[in-house]
Order: sequence, then structure tokens, then C-alpha cells
Amino acid sequence: MAGYPQKRGDLLEGAFQLGDGEAMTSETAPILIAVDDALLHPEATHLAAATGRPIIDSSGPGDFVRHYSRAFAVLIDAARTPDLESLPPRGGVFLLSGDTGTPPADAFILPAQAADLLKALGKLALESSGGAREGAASRVSRSRPSTGSVGAAGAVGTVVAFVGAAGGAGTSTIAAAVARAAAADTHPVVVDAHRYSGGLDLLLGVEEEVGARWGEIEIGEGTVDRAQLRQALPQTKDGIAVLTAARTTVPAAAGAHGGLRAEVDRVTTVLGAGGFTVVDAPPDALPNRCDHAFVVVPAEVRAAAAAALISSECRAANTPVSLVLRHRGWSGLSAEEVERVAGADVIAEVKHLPRLVRACEVDGLPARLPRPLSTAAETILEAANG
Repeated sequence: MAGYPQKRGDLLEGAFQLGDGEAMTSETAPILIAVDDALLHPEATHLAAATGRPIIDSSGPGDFVRHYSRAFAVLIDAARTPDLESLPPRGGVFLLSGDTGTPPADAFILPAQAADLLKALGKLALESSGGAREGAASRVSRSRPSTGSVGAAGAVGTVVAFVGAAGGAGTSTIAAAVARAAAADTHPVVVDAHRYSGGLDLLLGVEEEVGARWGEIEIGEGTVDRAQLRQALPQTKDGIAVLTAARTTVPAAAGAHGGLRAEVDRVTTVLGAGGFTVVDAPPDALPNRCDHAFVVVPAEVRAAAAAALISSECRAANTPVSLVLRHRGWSGLSAEEVERVAGADVIAEVKHLPRLVRACEVDGLPARLPRPLSTAAETILEAANG
């Protein structure tokens, strides 16, 4: 079973890998709890609290998928193990059981084995902090099962979402620029989650390239990996794969009306198994799998007010959120003022670039990004990987 908790011996050797071999080292990375057993749940919560780390209590498959990849460790009981079936294997997944009945052989029995589990979490923390990083990474790679299921052969990747706080903010341009600035070996993919966006293929110049669009792909149960999906999509000359809507005026051919959100969730689950994935999403449709949300905010009062609600919804979903400040000709707020209104940090600013607006309209996003946009994209990448 893909993503099933490892044997207890393997758990002590595993370090969670994020992105291209970079181990998650943050001491504030949360512990994800997915325990339905009413007696076992408080035991798991108390034990997780003893580590001093934040706790995310998963109530269902949706929020489990959202936080699975970025959690320091996952505490799960047998009732919730089906949630792992479509997810890539990773280290730090601990199967828990109560002391009634016959527990699974690989489970930690609580409360009797609480001390053993704390020791395992402690060793995982030491390894993921860098002391045994290189060796641990190779051991995790060898211990991963190869079952042919979704993402089973890939490393855990990074999925970021870009959301506009106002129309015309340049969200799609910034999202595409970040994908362009990403290293080629991350095999970037841009997902257009707007049914009525007009098509990111136009912005990236692949509207005439052969490849699948929304409505032309179908992800089965455990049969598609990231490389297969990416290969089916149109790609730019510099290697960015693009999933967007078909160029059509026939509603049925444009993708599932009302079901695009579910399709985006399925796609990002597959793509999140490795590499770097950028999702250009509407505010009310962030994908369940999202490691960091970036709200593109024009430096204007109404946009800042909208960003406040978007940011609060991201935080409610335990998704890290940052602001990208976009200056337009009539912008009137400073970064500090926008931060105060929106309640989130501005991590990058993009000044008004009138030549870029025309270039994107006529020829698409330039292969060589203007310096202000390139600098902002690099800053965003650092935040996404941090």
C-alpha cells in the first residue's frame, strides 16, 4: 500500500525529504494526527504535545492530504490508513494502536509504548536536523515500496498556489515567472485552476503545442505517477509543463463544469509526489495539497481588504501564506500599510512594468524575465522552499 506506515525499525532510520533532497529542518514543523479512535486520540494528542511541536488534527482526507507532505511526522491509526493510498510514501509515518484487542505488529501501542514513540520522534528530529542527513536520505529511498500507485516512486515535492486579491493583479504572470525561475531539475508544472482564465498556455506560448488540457485527462485509482502526467502536458521550450483549459467555445469541451476543484485536487496530489508545482487558483478554490499560498495584492485599499480574508482562510486551513505586493499606476499603499490591513507579511514587491504588460499580450511571458520580476520570483522561491 502506497504511503503505508513503515515498520518500526525503518521509522527510526527515516528522515522526511522535501523537494530535491532537502530535508525539512524547521523545529516548528507540525505533527499531523489522523486518529479516529476516541480512546486513542487523546493519547496521541498528549504525546505529540510533549514534543513541543505544533499539532494539526486531521478530521478527514481533505485536510490530511493538505498537510501530509509538510508535517514533521504523521501519527495515524488503522481506521485512517486508507487516506494514505493515493499519497507518496515518506518517512516519519507512525502507526498507532490502543491496548485493546490485537494491535497490528508494526504499531506503537499507547499508552504502554509512549516512551518508545517519543524516542523514535526524537531520533527523527536529530536526523532531519542534518546530523545524519545524507545517510538517512539514502535509507529512506531504499525502504520505499514500489507498488505502481500514485507517486510511489517519487520524492515528495512542493506545491504552491498563487491567488489574486483583485482582478488584473498579474497573478498568472507572477505564477508563470516563478515556474520559469525554478531550477530545471525540479521539472516545474503550472496548473491553471481557473475555468474562465483564458488559458495560461497563451501566456507561456504553448497554445499550439500538442498535449492534454482539462477535460482530456483522467486520473484513475493508483495508476498515474508524476512523470506520466507531466509527459502528457504541453511544454515550453525551457521545460515548463502546463495544464490549462482547452481553446474552445463548447462548454462540455472546456472541462468538468462545477467539478474542476475536484480535478485540481486529484492532479495536485499526483504532481505533489515530486518536483515543483505552481497552481494559479481562484481565492475560493485552493487545492487541498498546498505547501504555501502566495496572495498577489495590488497596493490598494480594496485589494488589501480582500487579501485579509484570503489570508485568514489560508491560516484556518493551516496553510502558510505570504503576500506579494503588486504596484500599479494608481497604487497608493506601502508594504507596511498592506501588511497591517491584510494581517500577513509582504515577502516580495513587483513594480509596474508597462513594457512587460504589452510583451505578455503580444508574445507571452519573455524567456528572460525583467530584473524586477526575476528578483521577486527568486524571493518567492526561497519562501516556498523555506
